[in-house]
Amino acid sequence: MPAKRSMVEDALLMLLWTADKLSRPTLSNLMESYEGWEWRNRIPRQLQRMEQRQLLAREKQGEQIVFQLTSLGRLEILGGKDAPAQWDRPWDGLWRQVLFDLPVVRRRTRLRLWRWLRDNGFGYLQQSLWIHPHPVGELISALDDFRDDVETFLLMEAHCCGGYSNQSVVLGAWDFEEINRRYEGYQRTARLDRAAARRILASPQQLDGWLRSERIAWQHALTLDPLLPRSLWPTGYRGERAWEVRKNSFALLAERLRP
Repeated sequence: MPAKRSMVEDALLMLLWTADKLSRPTLSNLMESYEGWEWRNRIPRQLQRMEQRQLLAREKQGEQIVFQLTSLGRLEILGGKDAPAQWDRPWDGLWRQVLFDLPVVRRRTRLRLWRWLRDNGFGYLQQSLWIHPHPVGELISALDDFRDDVETFLLMEAHCCGGYSNQSVVLGAWDFEEINRRYEGYQRTARLDRAAARRILASPQQLDGWLRSERIAWQHALTLDPLLPRSLWPTGYRGERAWEVRKNSFALLAERLRP
């Protein structure tokens, strides 16, 4: 579970995500606009904490110390999943199938397996048949307990035949009506215009509230979304539109925050 983030850390991550790099003088000038905040005392501690968590990297450029997001920091901002990178992955046309028939006495194992499959983006076709569009080599080690026990568990690759379509598989394996509802809810929570951005930045408390609500709504949507490659997107998929809303809202906030 990711560490709980502070209000200052949320704002710093937001700015670094939109600006790529920030220097100490820039941050110092930036926070002058927030009267009553103890930013100048808190920023160094937060930067150090974020460095220790490997979310930030620092480098010296002349007389300035410059901070930028690491790949881990970027993933933190993205909610633990890089949606655009997942969408842009090519698909080789093969479905990875997990088939199993665990005996009743292994009910606890079956429930643990279901949870693991769902958390790792597998789609549910039947209680004992789950699918994934990409190679699962990096996940195989988690299934070592079942290896070579083909009467109870089997991992295979397959493609549609006999007139069946990949679109029907997608719609059968994942609940895209609920996924789209969550993305629509995210957009209602996170969409900003310049006036709304100005209101949010009127006080630290409003900014903190918006950042938390936005992050919760985004992670709520990502929890169900398998982030399929574009060639498998069902008609009406809302994920990319929600992503554009997210980028635009952060850009508006960062635009007003920069000195």
